[in-house]
Amino acid sequence: MSVWRRVWHDLRGRRNLDVYATIAVALGTSVLAVIDVAPTGKIMAAVLAVLAVLAFSALTTRTMVEDLARSGTGGGVRFLSDFPEELKERRNGSTDIYLAGVSLSRTLETSYRELESTLSSGGRIRILLTDPDADDAAVTTQNRPTRPHADEIRDEIRQSLRLLERLRAETGGRLEVRLTSTALKFGMNYLDVDKASALLCVQLYSFDVSGESRPIFALTLADAPWFETFREQVERLWDVSQSVRSPQP
Repeated sequence: MSVWRRVWHDLRGRRNLDVYATIAVALGTSVLAVIDVAPTGKIMAAVLAVLAVLAFSALTTRTMVEDLARSGTGGGVRFLSDFPEELKERRNGSTDIYLAGVSLSRTLETSYRELESTLSSGGRIRILLTDPDADDAAVTTQNRPTRPHADEIRDEIRQSLRLLERLRAETGGRLEVRLTSTALKFGMNYLDVDKASALLCVQLYSFDVSGESRPIFALTLADAPWFETFREQVERLWDVSQSVRSPQP
């Protein structure tokens, strides 16, 4: 990521604001000192203020490191064997939702009314599914112990598309659906897109394990660079996928 792009993402996510404020004050006082506009006393006061901010930032960072050391967690991303309990609540309260998965059949069945409410109230929803006409390798990326036949998974995808068409017809809302022939490596809930509170919940597709594919983990803007890594992947998948504009047979 370039320096300017990093700055933009930090400012948009309201992160490291103390650092950027310190840089701005330091550069400003340097310019004023060079052109001899401000009195020396005021420049020295500004420099002392900058040093105070840096000291406070260092103290905060040290405290966080010590807290992590005491907790024994080491910080970072926490891997889960199931979806976070608060995920559905966050999804129901989001006004900008992007969901990606092979069929998303369970999500659509259990959250249909909530998605309907989001669209009816003016929210935006994007859905990315595997193309039911894609080859078997793309359709069967979630290899489950029950080993459903590829054609059974294709039927699940087509049923999801029918549900989505009904959802669009009933709400007239901002629902966009696209299909990909790429073999998805993970499923994803991306909530509150482009907000400082954005949440990216990722489910890595696994091979021949019981229960949910795992691990599952949640990322926020604070989890750089991994948040940006997965965000960029799902947005690229969306960009190169095919729009669905008519009901599926």
